[in-house]
Amino acid sequence: MHSKDCVKVAVRVRPFNKRERDAGSCCVVSMMSSSITIQDPSDSYNSRSFCFDYAYWSHSGFTRDRSGLYVPEEPGGRYADQVSSESPW
Repeated sequence: MHSKDCVKVAVRVRPFNKRERDAGSCCVVSMMSSSITIQDPSDSYNSRSFCFDYAYWSHSGFTRDRSGLYVPEEPGGRYADQVSSESPW
């Protein structure tokens, strides 16, 4: 009898780093549920979408708490930190 292996794939859309912020970069990634869409910045009609088992938004919607950790700006916000209670691991 053969065993069947499964791989679950998760993606996290991270905040811009300092270099990206300093360069004035704009976010070309959008997320709807577990589907991620990447927009070609030079062609607004060209985009690609990908589906994942889990998708987490961390690009925006956060603030720093007193200890320096990033947390959602508002209760129930969509920002997911790296210790999210919704993590599958």
